[in-house]
Amino acid sequence: VGVVQQSYPLFSHRSVMGNLMVAAARKGIPAAEQKSKCEEMLAHFGLQGHANKFPAELSGGQRQRVAIAQQLLCSDHFLLLDEPFSGLDIIMIEKVCELLRSIAALHEHNTIIVVSHDIESTASIADTLWVMGRDRDDKGEPIPGSKIKHTYNLIERGLAWQENVMARRDFHELVDEVRSLFKTL
Repeated sequence: VGVVQQSYPLFSHRSVMGNLMVAAARKGIPAAEQKSKCEEMLAHFGLQGHANKFPAELSGGQRQRVAIAQQLLCSDHFLLLDEPFSGLDIIMIEKVCELLRSIAALHEHNTIIVVSHDIESTASIADTLWVMGRDRDDKGEPIPGSKIKHTYNLIERGLAWQENVMARRDFHELVDEVRSLFKTL
């Protein structure tokens, strides 16, 4: 399982290529193939010109792409992203959404779980939404821990994998419906 944390932790003492090479080695990719696999990832994520840079020399969006590429190299088609839209401007959020759609399309087994408070961005890339919440005791106080309170199947609603889905009225109705749940959770 590849996990991309909110802060995109990379090895600060290694270049972008060095970070990817560590992931390729961790995955067990044969040494003779590691560099070419890393170069493929650099090309896919538009980072070819940054291979010899260190994380401190990259923008937040570039660090995020390196962290995602790193985790894809060392995982088996399963990626967990914690707040991938946090701290990004509107244009970068759109780019991250495009990136996640392309990752999902790279291989039929690719599965991406996004943990986020950004309902609109998350819904625009999802095929299923799970809204988490807490149970409450007899006094109405929240009980520690969360569980799935509501599930939305965006495939059934015709909202999954649609270009310009954010421009659709039924998409905004879904987002409003999910937002209204937070008053009760």
